[in-house]
Amino acid sequence: MVPATKEKVHGDGMPIETELKLQLPPMLHGVDSHQLLTRLKPNLRSRGVKKILRNVYFDTAERDLAKRGMALRVREIGGKRIQTLKVPNSGALGLQTYRELEAELPSDMPSLAKVSDRTLARELRGEVWPRLQPVFFTNFERTSWTLPYRTSEIEVSWDRGSIRAGDREEAIHELEIELKGGDRVDLWGAAEELLDIVPFRLGHATKAARGYALADSSTAQPQKATPVKLSDEDTVAVAFEKIVTNCVAQMQANEAAMLATGAVEAIHQFRVALRRLRAIVGAYRELIDDTVHAAWSIDLRWAQRACGPARDLDVLVLETLSQMSSHLPNDEPFQRFLQVANEERAAARREAIQALHNPRYAAMQLQLFQGLHNGAWRHALAGPLLDTPVKNFAEHLLQTRYKRLMKLGERWAELPDAELHRLRIFGKKLRYVALAFSSLYKPKATKRFLDSLSDLQDCLGAVNDGAVGRHLIRQLVERAGMESAMEISDLQRIQGLVIGWQAHAVHGKVGQFQEVWAEFSETKRFWRSHR
Repeated sequence: MVPATKEKVHGDGMPIETELKLQLPPMLHGVDSHQLLTRLKPNLRSRGVKKILRNVYFDTAERDLAKRGMALRVREIGGKRIQTLKVPNSGALGLQTYRELEAELPSDMPSLAKVSDRTLARELRGEVWPRLQPVFFTNFERTSWTLPYRTSEIEVSWDRGSIRAGDREEAIHELEIELKGGDRVDLWGAAEELLDIVPFRLGHATKAARGYALADSSTAQPQKATPVKLSDEDTVAVAFEKIVTNCVAQMQANEAAMLATGAVEAIHQFRVALRRLRAIVGAYRELIDDTVHAAWSIDLRWAQRACGPARDLDVLVLETLSQMSSHLPNDEPFQRFLQVANEERAAARREAIQALHNPRYAAMQLQLFQGLHNGAWRHALAGPLLDTPVKNFAEHLLQTRYKRLMKLGERWAELPDAELHRLRIFGKKLRYVALAFSSLYKPKATKRFLDSLSDLQDCLGAVNDGAVGRHLIRQLVERAGMESAMEISDLQRIQGLVIGWQAHAVHGKVGQFQEVWAEFSETKRFWRSHR
């Protein structure tokens, strides 16, 4: 767990910027910011300090600074030119934390001589600094208030303006809450109170990151889970925090991709991130404070369900209806039915994206970040276990999940659909836990086990897709009958065709199950390969 920040300087004496960005909806652009903030601080008398900030960001054509996670700007303010080089600094999950190297300039161009970190200056002198050029510009009005909040002093800034790169432009409309002194946890507390006053999304990208994306015409892309890097020296608690941080990174990356494009894969990977989070929170159930566990579990389930209809309809349309359509190009009723399905799919996607703007989603993240940072997630009686090396805990957890899957799976031939679905869920939970702890074990043995488990899930997933598909088809037939004026006889025929197509696909997968199950049963458990 990252300790609380009690001062605003790095170990080398450089100032540290620690802040939280809150993206505001367009409807609040003309709102009186002072009036809103008086609800956070009723005795607030100041109208705030207003400044016009004009910034030019510099980098090489190859983005050498961006590749290092840095940002270099020259800011015009009050007739002065201020150079700021921001250098990434390790910080708490959910916060943007940078070392800031600032100096006044005699001109509009950056000066290497003004970089006070000489080691860094030497690194940038040869290949980077001589090739610097303007990349993008920001121009915005900032209204700032410095407020006491709990045990800290924070600065709340309301920024309104734009980012410009070439002929492309993007609006800036955000609140920044910066820690001037005290404890990081108070940033999240202030944000939670603000959420009761003004709706916002948590902003995961800095203005610099947004500017680079605009300049390079890059769009956020769907992101699969990246490996969690654990070591044998990690404690049970440290491992949990690393795994959660990894899941949140995937969630935020796909949130950005959903907002940018609404891509099918982005919604899918966003749900994967949520399932991974739910799986690890469930795996640590006995070690997590009861109140915290209940809040996290309820909110994560809500977020996953908010995207469920979009994902289910994507699967139905892309993996069944579109494939059938290619075989039935002249079947006009079927093509009209496919159009109805695509309209429903688009509506479900809009609802999934709208959930990202729901204040509940922001609140869920703020509570998660606070709980991890201040240790509130740790159960009062779990201290001794949480502070032990993680490997024994991981092996016990994996073995427990494995036994549960095997016990139910041995009777697979006699299981009804509901129990096959339960078997699938057991497999998913084992897979997510196995992936979370996989870096503690030999890669080849781990991969063999996960590949075999994945084959098992594919078979069981087909059964689930068939069951979900039948439910969705009934809903779509009902809607098409009411809204599209399709003939009942055509809809009944189409429903029969789709169910028959899916039944054939399910039958094929179930036919493979015996062989797949036998192979999985014989696959060595990687967590026991050293015994």
